[in-house]
Amino acid sequence: MNIQVTNTGFCGANVCKLIPHNNRETKYMQEACNKLSVILGEPTFTIVELTKNSDMKRFSFLQKMVNKYNFQNKDNIVRNPESVLNIYSMVEKPTPMHFSIVSKTKDSFESIEKIFSLANDEKTLEFVQDVQYGVLKDSDYTSKIIIDMLSSKNRNKYINNAKDYASYLKLHADNKEAIANLDKLINSGKFSKLRSDAQLAVKNLMKKQNMKVAMAGKTRNLEAAYTSERESFLKKIVNNFIPRKNEPTDATKNTVVDMYETLNAENTKLRYEIMDRFKYNRNDKTAEIVEMKVLFDRIDKDKEAKKFVQKAIIKDLKIPSIAELNEVLDTVPLRKANVFFNNAKRIIEQASGEERKSALVNELENPFFKAKEPHKKAKIIRMYSPYERQEGFLSKTARFIENKINQFIYNHMAV
Repeated sequence: MNIQVTNTGFCGANVCKLIPHNNRETKYMQEACNKLSVILGEPTFTIVELTKNSDMKRFSFLQKMVNKYNFQNKDNIVRNPESVLNIYSMVEKPTPMHFSIVSKTKDSFESIEKIFSLANDEKTLEFVQDVQYGVLKDSDYTSKIIIDMLSSKNRNKYINNAKDYASYLKLHADNKEAIANLDKLINSGKFSKLRSDAQLAVKNLMKKQNMKVAMAGKTRNLEAAYTSERESFLKKIVNNFIPRKNEPTDATKNTVVDMYETLNAENTKLRYEIMDRFKYNRNDKTAEIVEMKVLFDRIDKDKEAKKFVQKAIIKDLKIPSIAELNEVLDTVPLRKANVFFNNAKRIIEQASGEERKSALVNELENPFFKAKEPHKKAKIIRMYSPYERQEGFLSKTARFIENKINQFIYNHMAV
């Protein structure tokens, strides 16, 4: 059959309603075939002959296609019904996947016919469904891309390893030459799933307005070093440390990129703890980003600095900014401070300026240090600090003994 018909007999009613599901008597079949023939522009006899041996499911499949054809033809556009009948003849035992693919395909029946001619087993039909709905549901080239994949020499790779190509397809869903280009990459050995996954993840990440502003111009840097852990880290920095209104300087962006690129399994936990500790700071967040990188670089390279910061987090060291913490690390002899950490904590929380610097060097072995001129925040800290309450004899004795033990440990440490 090769019939070109202008559908002047467009029928708006749903033809599926014409046949009771449990009744296939001759008069109902005749009525249904008459309706189908009007919509398709075919003689009733042709439809009767075509369907005379079909079961109800197969006849329902034909109705499903004719309903879709009827809807496509509602504006009296000239269409060719041949593909509808060819599909019916081709698909002798329609499955729910056949129904679903017909229902969701936005393209012509010629495309559906081509898809079914290439997808003639359950695994391939399932692949078509997954690509059609899960990967390319918003693409204008869904059918073409599926047909190209099923027609490709790499067909078996696409079907058997569909997840490997999902990110690439989503990235290139609006490119009708997507599969031709993908074939070239595969054949040359240049295709990278990791790269496609990274590109898609960063593309989706940059759709968020705050991320788009904060990291404008750094997309390639983020893609090159992407991991899901680094994405979470980046979100935390942008949400808590980068001002929302103005785009940060390129230098600030580079600092963020550097911290993003150096995140790894070993330093992730402590970096998160540091950010959580200082994210509520109301000072200049941009300055904190610079100081954060300095701190991260130091604790990555210096085990004693890392140990000190870990203790500061665990024991809730009251210090207002990362900048001040960096200043402490620059001042205090870290190996000794880690042994006498409680003494160092008392000094940091009470003293400031030159008195703090001097005490961190000269008073680390003094368990009863008191600042001569405590800074303003120290007065508040002292109200809640167990060291500054009225201590009894036993408490002071315990502190004294602890300090003696620490002195013994420090004096017998290997140089």
